[in-house]
Amino acid sequence: MVLDDVLYTIDSDTRPFWEATKRSELLIQHCPQCNSYQFYPRVICKNCLSDVEWVVSKGRGTVYSFSVVHKAFNPEFKEKVPYIVALISLEEGPRMMTNLVGAAIEDVKIGMPVEADFSKSFGEYNLVQFRQA
Repeated sequence: MVLDDVLYTIDSDTRPFWEATKRSELLIQHCPQCNSYQFYPRVICKNCLSDVEWVVSKGRGTVYSFSVVHKAFNPEFKEKVPYIVALISLEEGPRMMTNLVGAAIEDVKIGMPVEADFSKSFGEYNLVQFRQA
């Protein structure tokens, strides 16, 4: 199974993000013109259409929202249910959809502090998941 085919398209716009996961780094984009941060990767700033640069995120944030998945719609996830899909507000500002790992479902709360976790690999890359800080 290849990550390119299953989860994401790895192209010139997203390759820096994925390559950084090999080093356990979370990269996001920063616009020096309007001083905003963005995630998911784009060619230009979503606010002012200027060029953006890649920067290393602190990898910290809080749970903005979450959902518990009880039914696997893909056989690859059958043994993983229930699992938590969360929208994380990064300290730098953007929000990132990911999995929340290492926490009991009943302990997850909106506003809970979290940090990036790169312990799960998929092919040659590490997945960016989050765990309670």
